[in-house]
Amino acid sequence: MLHIRKKILVGALCASMVLSASQSVAWSESNSMTAEAGSAEAGSEESAADTAEAETSTAEASTSEAEPVEDEKQPIQEDDVLAECELAASNENFELLVNTKTGLFAFRTKDGEHIWWSNPYNADDDPVANNSKKEDLKSSLVINAVKVTDTESPSTTVRSWKDSVNAIVETADDIRPGLTVTMVDNGFRAEYTFPNEGITIPYYITLEGDYIQASIAVDEITETESDPTLVQESSRSVVDVNLLQDLGAAFSDEEGYIITPDGSGAVINFNNGKNKANEYTQRIYGRDLAKSQDMAPAKTEQAYLPVMGIVRNDNALLEVVTEGSAYATARAAVSGQKSTSYNSAWFNFQLRATDTYFMGGQNASALNAYQEDIIPEDRLTVRYYPIVKDDVSYVDVAKRYQQYLVEEKGLTKNDKEEAPLYLDIWGGTVKEQSILGFPVKLETAATTYEQAKQILQELTANGVSNIVVSYEDFNAAGITSRISSKVDYSGTLGGKNKWNELKSYCDASGIMLAPSFDLMNYERSGNGYTKTGASSIAITKAYATQGVYELAFGTPHDTRSSWYILSPSFYERVYGEVVSSCQKDGITAMSVAEGTNMLYSDYTANTSRYTSRQQAVNNLIKGYEMINQSGMTFVSGAANDYALPYVDYLKDVPLYSSNFDVYDYDIPFYEIVIHGYIPYTTKAKNASSSADELFVYSVATGTPLHYEVMYQDPNEFTDCSYDELFYTHYSGWLNDMTAEYKLMQQYVLPLTDETIEDFEITDGTHYKTTFSDGTVVEADVSTLQIWVNGTEVKLSDFEQKGATTD
Repeated sequence: MLHIRKKILVGALCASMVLSASQSVAWSESNSMTAEAGSAEAGSEESAADTAEAETSTAEASTSEAEPVEDEKQPIQEDDVLAECELAASNENFELLVNTKTGLFAFRTKDGEHIWWSNPYNADDDPVANNSKKEDLKSSLVINAVKVTDTESPSTTVRSWKDSVNAIVETADDIRPGLTVTMVDNGFRAEYTFPNEGITIPYYITLEGDYIQASIAVDEITETESDPTLVQESSRSVVDVNLLQDLGAAFSDEEGYIITPDGSGAVINFNNGKNKANEYTQRIYGRDLAKSQDMAPAKTEQAYLPVMGIVRNDNALLEVVTEGSAYATARAAVSGQKSTSYNSAWFNFQLRATDTYFMGGQNASALNAYQEDIIPEDRLTVRYYPIVKDDVSYVDVAKRYQQYLVEEKGLTKNDKEEAPLYLDIWGGTVKEQSILGFPVKLETAATTYEQAKQILQELTANGVSNIVVSYEDFNAAGITSRISSKVDYSGTLGGKNKWNELKSYCDASGIMLAPSFDLMNYERSGNGYTKTGASSIAITKAYATQGVYELAFGTPHDTRSSWYILSPSFYERVYGEVVSSCQKDGITAMSVAEGTNMLYSDYTANTSRYTSRQQAVNNLIKGYEMINQSGMTFVSGAANDYALPYVDYLKDVPLYSSNFDVYDYDIPFYEIVIHGYIPYTTKAKNASSSADELFVYSVATGTPLHYEVMYQDPNEFTDCSYDELFYTHYSGWLNDMTAEYKLMQQYVLPLTDETIEDFEITDGTHYKTTFSDGTVVEADVSTLQIWVNGTEVKLSDFEQKGATTD
């Protein structure tokens, strides 16, 4: 009797859902068919034949409708869509509205002039999209799911519109739709249940002041695959989630662009016609180094900031990941690129790490390895800040993100004018040498402490008085590739007495000397950290080793050694050790090599050591705080956003993006965010293949210069870890450093504590920057000309007369 009753209830619920969908103006009339298909075929992958059949039946159904054809083609009106929504929250400036049956929501200005939809409300009218793409457009969540226990399990795409909103959840004592929306403080909670896959994902949408916030409640996600009492053949587990991938999306008849966080920042114009280019996809903070890499990774810039933007003529939307950024991937596509008419920018979140491995002979197929448990986070959160302004631009978006960092992350204003020369000095490495005809690996000096002092003396004699020095591989641990947990001066470079002489000279000359400690990479055990006991473990449970690759083929190098990465569970310990050691030796400034831009996990089975990427961020921040609390000056390499509030000087800020095919042009988004707040410099000029262009662009953005040098001839360091430093012989750069430094003192120094208020690009090569004090700097990178307040500035005016370059 109960079984018969449930069948009747299921039938009634199906009929109700179909009727509701067909009557709702929020989606077009084809939804009744979508609902039926979703109930009958939930969880199955669509084949081309299925899609064709669905389209044919849709066409037949539309011609057999009783209403006149011209009525069916009437466009959906936004006011009608809004009429079906409920007010979920409001404040003095904004309103949040939601359709509790479909999950479609919108937030708008109180005056109704501007509105941003979670999904295109007229998605079914998209002339480009096929049925599955229309389901994507109507889905707030698009999920990739697998059987984590099956190494050959293919990924399944699950869409919230088809597989939850239009699905029926049937339990022992309940029958209900797959979507449940309930009101909460300042917004609503939407719970999406995917009955075929046995997955339930809730998220919260709330209105918070001048932004809305979307939070995936990771701690409330349920998966039947992990429950022996509920698991079924179709059960799957979540690998990653595309969150609100079409929120604020722009149709193909709109003008505007998308901002990506790649390197300095880049712009993708709406409808740019680059449909054959790959969609923009970039992991925030770079790839997880605990994942195996069989071939050389592509050489690209990194996404240091967890932000994206969508800009129209009179409004923009800033998207910021505020929780779980270490799991985020920035994604974007233009109209036609993902087979829709929309231009979209969104974040994908990885809830389970994946990797591949091989077992068997040479022709063995790759097997998949999945993280067994979901990430140990409570929330994955994105904020959406609307910006309403005539002629809004990426500068306004960058300034709003800057405001966020100041108000919520502790970024502080720089009140000191200074434009130092940033100088990286390379100390030494292990190099194979011939002893009595036998190859022997020996510690080899590139720049001894005494030679470093000589370089600085020559610069100060030329009038270069303000220098920030990062001394790379300055100690025995750095040269021999051990974890640098203590100062440990190198005898090869001169020992402690010569170091003290160098330090005394720097102190007397006002030069900042920051020894660099690599606390992540190591080849050899030592200083309390062994390769077998302290290195990170990959998902496959092998050591997460890193390697050098052949330049020609991208395959692992035959003769160069691989190295290990220190488990993030040791960060707090090793930072404490090195800070204590520096304090005992009177060191007043330090650098941590790649410690502000390199990020990875430890997937060890040892629960006391397991560290997710986000937990690694938290451990790093504890280390940064130790440096700050010690009173030492923190000189940083390129920095992810979480490091910015802690660094005192910042190097290697990118001026360019990765130049992906889908891009239209680069922008100095990163520079706009930090200028006037953190003293910074670019990547080394002498390492650039377009050094003169980099110099001109640096002046345009008010950025001091950076060089890398060694005393010895770099040609002596081929076939070792220094073989890529061929450009660093100091003597060849002395005159350039001197002239450029003097120009910077006159024109850039007064701007270093100012903010960038506007930036314009004309003809692709002419840049114009307006600073907060009214100064306007222009530069043309094609003609290598610079103008400050309309007057041309020439580098030749600062060159030493009669000087020659060796």
